Amino acid sequence: MPLRPALAAFHPKGPKPKAVRTVSCPHCSHGFEISSKAMSIRCPQCTRPLAFEDLHLDSKVQGDVSTMGTVHLGDQGEMVGRLICGQLESAGRVDGKVVVYGGVELQADSLATGQLNARSFHAHPGATVRMAVKIGPKPLVSTATGTVTTRPLQRTGRRIVGGMTNAERFKPVG
Repeated sequence: MPLRPALAAFHPKGPKPKAVRTVSCPHCSHGFEISSKAMSIRCPQCTRPLAFEDLHLDSKVQGDVSTMGTVHLGDQGEMVGRLICGQLESAGRVDGKVVVYGGVELQADSLATGQLNARSFHAHPGATVRMAVKIGPKPLVSTATGTVTTRPLQRTGRRIVGGMTNAERFKPVG
């Protein structure tokens, strides 16, 4: 008995989306593709949930904000605290620790203070920047300590060289 046409076209994984974007997990740095319309997904490597919703902030927000989407900070918008996002476009005020896995764009008359770790940075003429800015590869966020590093945390131990530890070898004389 032949298969019906509807069953012959069955795709166990479903059709691939037409518009995709490449993202990377902030926890394990695994890169993968998702649909442009996706709002949340789990990382295929470490299975942690990731939110990709875009935020438009036009008022004062205090505390921690975390999304892998784009954060738009309006003229009257103010972000005080820790911000982790995929991209940041600011025309308002940002104060605190900011980790951006993409680009940062500061419009004219915007104010940024605190610490910034991003992949790229662009400030329009008239923007005020009073931040410790670090531009480089994608930062990783350590969930255990809440600190930001540029590579995974590694254990360091005491090295024993010639039967002695480094502390014993370089003991002050006196």
